[in-house]
Amino acid sequence: MWHKYANFVVNNAAQVSSIESGLRTLTYILPGRFADAELASEAIYTLLSFVGVYHDGLLARAAKSGLLADKEGRPVDIEVSPFNRYHGKLSQESDLYRLAAHLLSALQFSEKLVEMVVVKKMGEKLRWKVVSLIEIAKVVLRLNLLQLSGQRMVTGNVVPERLVDPAGLGTVRKPAAEGALLSATTAGNGGLSWKGERSGLKFKAVRDILAKTEGSATLSGFITGEAREAERVAPAQSLVRRYNSLGLAGELLFILRPLIYVLGIRKMGKSDWRPWALSLLIELVSRQMIRTDLGTGKNSAAERTVERDELSRRKWLFLYYLLRSPFFDRYTESRLTRVAEWCNNKPLLSLLGSLIQDYQPLWQNYYFYTAAS
Repeated sequence: MWHKYANFVVNNAAQVSSIESGLRTLTYILPGRFADAELASEAIYTLLSFVGVYHDGLLARAAKSGLLADKEGRPVDIEVSPFNRYHGKLSQESDLYRLAAHLLSALQFSEKLVEMVVVKKMGEKLRWKVVSLIEIAKVVLRLNLLQLSGQRMVTGNVVPERLVDPAGLGTVRKPAAEGALLSATTAGNGGLSWKGERSGLKFKAVRDILAKTEGSATLSGFITGEAREAERVAPAQSLVRRYNSLGLAGELLFILRPLIYVLGIRKMGKSDWRPWALSLLIELVSRQMIRTDLGTGKNSAAERTVERDELSRRKWLFLYYLLRSPFFDRYTESRLTRVAEWCNNKPLLSLLGSLIQDYQPLWQNYYFYTAAS
């Protein structure tokens, strides 16, 4: 059954992706539409997150096995990003790293749904115990990832990203035999490359070069097309630098920050400014320590792509402080309400106003909607 499902997904990748996108869009506009709509929305979104990762894995294996082609019938060319190279190498070398990464991703996918179910079925008191347990589990998993990676930066997403865009796929190059996709290896043995017996190096097959250039390949054109940036040829683990003591201390602060914030809320309450201010201070200090250790900022040329993207992501996380109590209750809520009311009177912006009004209770009542953890 799973073999047939895998073949169906690969043979109809574009259509399956369109259905996923449509359902994901539905989850954004569903809250507030009926009783427990936010619970239904979060359940669908959580399920789509797990299914999406599984589908991405199927397409990646199919592409590496030479089963996928673009809309013009040419084999799909997989450009592995620095992020995927880094995490793929760590996962390949350590089963424990791969397990911790997938467990952390599973918690991130399902934490909002779990909190919502606990609040609705078991009450407020138990909610904070469950939230604390989830944050403790995430801290333990991130500390393991930090250690297993050789004391390097722990990114927000720790599993490889999508390798293939389903929207650009055409027909399958050859029928996928039952079980072929589930047993396919990442070696790419579909004829798109070959491996030297003595050196162990991988080379592109001549027929693949000709297929991608429609038979008009030249030496200079091929060399130009295959030119790689430094990160493309660097060892995978060098894509993220090892921390020194200052950066390691900053990373530990960043990992522990959500747990400290939750414990502060449990002790002092959501309306107290101290947990909010302490969390913000920890995050600011952590960011400065990491940037100093890695030599970013003025010496931005030293940044790796993975590091730069992660630091940029962490910078945007500061916006969540505008949505957390007590700042939200005192400053943000009234301004957002005025914006929503103004949008409701404008034909093209009324949907935005409605979304703001629907999500305000979620930001106020559920921790993980603004946790940024």
